Amino acid sequence: MKITEDVAAELRNIRNALNDMYNKLNVTLFEKDLAVKTTYREVKPCNSVSDNFSYIANRLTEIEGGTVEGEE
Repeated sequence: MKITEDVAAELRNIRNALNDMYNKLNVTLFEKDLAVKTTYREVKPCNSVSDNFSYIANRLTEIEGGTVEGEE
């Protein structure tokens, strides 16, 4: 697949944004469990979207592996 330099730059920007989102979501939060005694359990928001991040990152890697027009 051939891509232009502009597209390659945009893909790098998307990857950087994806990495930034992952870093912001990769924190431990606490969710309140309501019962007779209130307890809290650890929750990592990143765990619920990690499959999506993996899919997007893999697709970006495949696309970035294409030939950039003008490089030959």
